[in-house]
Amino acid sequence: MILLQTLPLPVVGLGILIALLLAMEAGFLLQRRMKARHPGKSAAAAAPDYLLSAVLGLLALLLGFTFSLTLNRYEARRDLVVQEANAIGTTWLRAQLLEGPNRMAMSNLLRAYAKARIDWSHDPAPVPDSGATEAIQKKLWAETGVAIRTEPSAQLSNGLMVAMNESFDVASARGVARSAHIPDEVLAMLLLYAILSSGMLGHIMANRAQPHRGATTLLLALVSLAMVLILDVDRPLGGAIQVSQKPLEDLRASMK
Repeated sequence: MILLQTLPLPVVGLGILIALLLAMEAGFLLQRRMKARHPGKSAAAAAPDYLLSAVLGLLALLLGFTFSLTLNRYEARRDLVVQEANAIGTTWLRAQLLEGPNRMAMSNLLRAYAKARIDWSHDPAPVPDSGATEAIQKKLWAETGVAIRTEPSAQLSNGLMVAMNESFDVASARGVARSAHIPDEVLAMLLLYAILSSGMLGHIMANRAQPHRGATTLLLALVSLAMVLILDVDRPLGGAIQVSQKPLEDLRASMK
């Protein structure tokens, strides 16, 4: 299932549609051959219609369940962006209350840190390079230690340390959330079930005088689009649906 996560979405969608069409044709041809070998049993072949309705209904349920799972992960990633912007913004505001030298050093580092976090967010790599983030975090933590030792207000320096620590924690949480995808087993079972459902659909079509291939192909295309939508939402970058980084971008613009 790694290919489903890495290949371009149009290629994935086309591949899924082709697989479903091939499965439908296989079921259609298999049933036609069985009818040719046993013509007397063709009248009883309409019974699986009820079974097909149940299979397609379960497929719709699986698609809905998987989409809901993916949407929850998307919402979690979006919420973490807001949380990180708020955490860095709180750190920035508290840093502006420091004495002159500490305030200037901390402000410059926080501007660089905000830019590093935006660059990390836009990195298209499956595992973005966090080297710039970690380097600035070390400098920020060292500067926080200087502020704790030199600032006359212990309450202010402790509040700065708490805000800084929260900023680092949210950054780590974003890294974990970005690497979390739909389990491969779920995608494999969903694709397998869709292929088997298409085969059963072709089996039922073979029992009809008019197979309605156009409508059936459209149905399989809709199923393929639904699966592509699930994969699109599951990808932090590389698809049409992406988490907006505007909270961080607005925060960086306000750091003047």
